[in-house]
Amino acid sequence: MKLADASIRRPVFAVMLVGALVVLGLVSIPRLGVDLMPRVEFPMVTVTTVLQGASPETIEREVTQPLEQAVNTIEGIRTLRSTSSDSLSQLVIEFELRYDVHQKAQDVRDKVAAARGDLPAEADPPVIDRVDPDATPILSVMLAGPQSIRTLSELADKKIKPRLERVPGVGSVSLVGDRAREIRIWVDPVRLSGYALAVDDVLAALKREHVEMPGGRIETERQEYTVKTKGKLASVDAFANVIVADLDGRVVHLRDVASVEDGMAEERTIARLNGERGVSLQIRRQSGENTVSVAKGVRRELARIRETLPSGVQMIEAQDTSRFIESSVDDVGVDILWGGFLAVAVVLAFLRSGRSTLIAAIAIPSSLLASFGFFYFFGFTLNLMTLMALSLSIGMLIDDAIVVIENIYRHIEGGEETRSAASSATHEIGLAVVATTFSICAVFVPIAFMRGMVGQFFREFGLVVVCAVLASLLVALTTTPMLCSRFLHVGHEHGRVWLALERTYEGLEQRYRAALRFGLEHRRLVVGLLLAAVVAGGLIAKLVPIEFAVPADRSEFNVWLKLPLGSPIQQTLAATTAVETALRSHPEVQAVFSTIGGGVQKRVNEANLYVLLTPKAKRRQTQTEIMRELRQRIGELGLPLKDYAVEEIQWFGVAGMRFADVMYSLRGPSTDRLNFMAQGLLSKMREAGGYVDLSSTYETGKPEIALDLNRERAADLGVPAAQIGSTISALLAGFKVTNFEQGGERYDVRLQVLPEYRNDPQKLGLIQVRAPSGALVPLGNLVTPRVGSGPMEINREDRTRSITVLANLSGKSLGEAASEMAGFGREIGVRGEYQLVPVGTAENMSETIAAIGFAFLLALIALYMILASQFNSFIHPFTIMLSAPLSFVGAFAAMALLRVHLDIFGQIGLLMLMGLVMKNGILLVDYSNTLRERGASARSAVLEAGPARLRPVLMTTTAMVFGMLPVAFGKGDGAEYRAPMGIISIGGIASSTLLTLLVVPVVYTLVDDAQQWAEGRLRALRARLTRTPSTIPD
Repeated sequence: MKLADASIRRPVFAVMLVGALVVLGLVSIPRLGVDLMPRVEFPMVTVTTVLQGASPETIEREVTQPLEQAVNTIEGIRTLRSTSSDSLSQLVIEFELRYDVHQKAQDVRDKVAAARGDLPAEADPPVIDRVDPDATPILSVMLAGPQSIRTLSELADKKIKPRLERVPGVGSVSLVGDRAREIRIWVDPVRLSGYALAVDDVLAALKREHVEMPGGRIETERQEYTVKTKGKLASVDAFANVIVADLDGRVVHLRDVASVEDGMAEERTIARLNGERGVSLQIRRQSGENTVSVAKGVRRELARIRETLPSGVQMIEAQDTSRFIESSVDDVGVDILWGGFLAVAVVLAFLRSGRSTLIAAIAIPSSLLASFGFFYFFGFTLNLMTLMALSLSIGMLIDDAIVVIENIYRHIEGGEETRSAASSATHEIGLAVVATTFSICAVFVPIAFMRGMVGQFFREFGLVVVCAVLASLLVALTTTPMLCSRFLHVGHEHGRVWLALERTYEGLEQRYRAALRFGLEHRRLVVGLLLAAVVAGGLIAKLVPIEFAVPADRSEFNVWLKLPLGSPIQQTLAATTAVETALRSHPEVQAVFSTIGGGVQKRVNEANLYVLLTPKAKRRQTQTEIMRELRQRIGELGLPLKDYAVEEIQWFGVAGMRFADVMYSLRGPSTDRLNFMAQGLLSKMREAGGYVDLSSTYETGKPEIALDLNRERAADLGVPAAQIGSTISALLAGFKVTNFEQGGERYDVRLQVLPEYRNDPQKLGLIQVRAPSGALVPLGNLVTPRVGSGPMEINREDRTRSITVLANLSGKSLGEAASEMAGFGREIGVRGEYQLVPVGTAENMSETIAAIGFAFLLALIALYMILASQFNSFIHPFTIMLSAPLSFVGAFAAMALLRVHLDIFGQIGLLMLMGLVMKNGILLVDYSNTLRERGASARSAVLEAGPARLRPVLMTTTAMVFGMLPVAFGKGDGAEYRAPMGIISIGGIASSTLLTLLVVPVVYTLVDDAQQWAEGRLRALRARLTRTPSTIPD
């Protein structure tokens, strides 16, 4: 080949060509970010609208449905989900992945703006935002100490939070468990009535007496003065002296009808670390920023902040997602080093020459380092997918160099001069090497362009492998022949080890030649073996469980607790404390970080507990075993929990939404009917077993007091409904009256009725409302209290009501669960306008299978086209492509024996396997064709080509297998993601190699016989037509 010849003649050119790529890679490495997964842009947009005081039914009717109708006309909507809860409507619009999320967000804004007039006038303007996977906290810092929670909240909010927000890459810092300083004005309704006053009088007095207004300016001949009216109260005590009213000379101060307290905001969130109360700072990165680099910057700033903290105050990193990322990346790096070492050791065992092994080994670091340059230019990060691609490529990177070196070595042994052998051998094998590399590329390019979420995640994986193997091809065609032409020598005196290995290899060649001769004499038996292998692969495949993603042991997980609706925060705290104690009693639990009311909707009846375990390498139990044990312990506590779940931490999520292993959505017009079906479905799942943490999104029974307005009486008394509503809201909900400034900081001033008047619905009658005439009217004369219950929230999907059933799996695969759920749906009567639709991982799994099936078909077509071009034949590509089905029996057998589930990584491994196993067939057929061109028959060609190519076939196969051993059997963090690919590759390569060495030569001769028969029949037909005289009528 011209490139190889040029490299042999100009060695400096060859070194500089590869050296340039290596230098580029070295320069790129420090500039690469480190993350868990590739950055995926999910085209999801949320629309959030607040209508204070509205029930879920009102929100659905007045807000959610008009907004759904408006946005539903936008092109490319995949799913439209909505949640209507107390005072809040949230739409989650998911678009097809091919659309730009920024453009779609603008389309949503336009449609919502046009529908603004259809919403209630009192509704807040809808807030439109993109769903950002980067919005989940990457670091949670716990601030604790002997000080009060108010002091800790002030320290966290005013001192620590601003400093963390200035760290490069930090997007936001939010507080959980804090209670900010507030000036609380506790109104006594009995005292108000005694003075013939209403809450409106108190509000008016505060607005009147606590004010600062610009007074204009005074201009003199020499100077200009700004005039300000300093009417704001300067101290908390001054609020108590505010004059509320002057009743015929009797002054009523605020202290006469209310208590003024320099206190804290109402307790609605709680944060605890290992049972100790504190304030948590949740740190989020900016969109697109690197997790590890941001976390490192935050940790450096935390170290500086700790030096300035008051005595006794501790600041502890309660949760840090970067720890698992860094550990996973380090472990993959170790796998790459071990894989490279094992692959080089295999080459040394076959070549038995230090020089030859070193020449071949150069391909590994050269190709790896060159790949990092592609990382930088494509904008890739060092993440689980890209590093997995490199670790799986180790054996492939050395393959091309092995084949070239072995062929050059064989030519030198044949008596050819070194430089001439390097040139002629590379020219002889070059096209085959190119074809094998392009075959691998033909498989991985479709992986990079698969549709759906799996395509987004595996895009970087496919492109990295393509770049790495292309770099190794360049090394094999330039540096390898150049080095061989100068340093490769064939010795004539060898040691005992060399001779022993040579006898072993010669013995293998002799046995293989005998087996090949037997196969050629019993071709029907070999064809039967081929068919048996294909059938066996299909049968074994049915024994392998199917998953979307195998759980990874991250040494951390979540526990979610939910108490009945209406449970106060202290009851939730008591249950959380009991669960914390149970969790911390386990010897492998290092820390428990708990938050109550920390979600988007800040529900005080829900708690989330983050559990940190002993590192994976230092414990005997797996994370799954510990989770199963702790789930049982929580169930035995006898707590008043409505639902609870022990679940893995998700890769990404949507704020306010729960995810589980199994998620199915029941859709239809009637909520009651849907709830009936949901309960039936949950009952079926409990009976079947294997499902844990079962729950549904439908909730009812929320205690509420409906105040039915007596409009006729209110009209007679002249009291408008708005006046009644504002009075109740001010006294019960807590009304922010104004702000109080001190020390350059502003604090809310909040008015509310005393707590002892909010603990009994009968005490609502003590509240009085002022009529426009000035008269006070008891609230009991205007409204009738009615105690009842209502739905917590109303969910809709694709503009119809829905209820989602959630469960995690224990001892059951997702594929098995999906099959069962379809049967359960039929049993509970889901038909007609009612549907049971998979969502979450079940939906992703079905989409993934479809996407991989498409990529599989595309890869087959690409492989055929490459092989047809290489061999200039429409028939021989089918001979080589038989290697693919022969690999599946070994792949599935390995998975079944090792009890490995087939997940998305394993499915990609099957697709990848097609490209890997073509190499052996290409080498055999290519050399057989060469011998045929020299005049050999098909039978004699394969009998010579098989043993001649046996060593490079075994060498490349063994190098690939040993290079993948650390991936397949690694035990580090994230190994569960990588293992299925390695196991499938090893099993498939092994079975394909053993069967290909026999099947491909036999099929090659059958194809040749078929061609000879067809050509003979065609010649006979032509001869017959030539001999037959023309019978043309006169």
